[in-house]
Amino acid sequence: MTPQARLDPILREETFRAFAPFGAADPGSSGMPCLCFSECPTGHLDHLITLRGFTPWGLVTIQEVVNSIGGGAVAYVPSDVHKAFQKAGLGHWAVRTAADSTWLYEREWRVPLPDGGAGIKGVKAIPIAEAEWRLTRVPTGQWVEGDTGIEVPGPGNPNAVEFHDYPRLWRESNVWVWDRRKRDFAKYEPGELC
Repeated sequence: MTPQARLDPILREETFRAFAPFGAADPGSSGMPCLCFSECPTGHLDHLITLRGFTPWGLVTIQEVVNSIGGGAVAYVPSDVHKAFQKAGLGHWAVRTAADSTWLYEREWRVPLPDGGAGIKGVKAIPIAEAEWRLTRVPTGQWVEGDTGIEVPGPGNPNAVEFHDYPRLWRESNVWVWDRRKRDFAKYEPGELC
């Protein structure tokens, strides 16, 4: 899926779907599905987006929210300590700090979710790459007159159509749009990009 196609249902359904993270199938790992977050200050995001080729689509939250739903930081440890994590079946909860390690930039936090999903809470912002992008509108349960848009009683009215609007998270969250020239986010208040 494209990042846009993945973000659209997350915002509409207000649900994260967990998957086994990279390395979870390796020997010494449990394979448990997880939500994965990266701890990224803006300067670090510039590095990930500009130099590493990551795309700026997602959700921003804070560590306290991740902790409150049972998550925690992935450990960044020397190789001998990483082996101890593997022996305990927690290999994918640790990153080696050896010179050949390719994951040191991530500063990852994870939430184990054996059932594979969790409701979203604590959204601070929605980063996206294109200011023109809009997600799929959803039914609101309100009915309007098709020609005028004036609210009318339910579906029994022959001219009534169900009103569709952007999902709640899009309307009520800050939206950050990545500006490639400035190498930073342009920040919009809730509802500005509706």
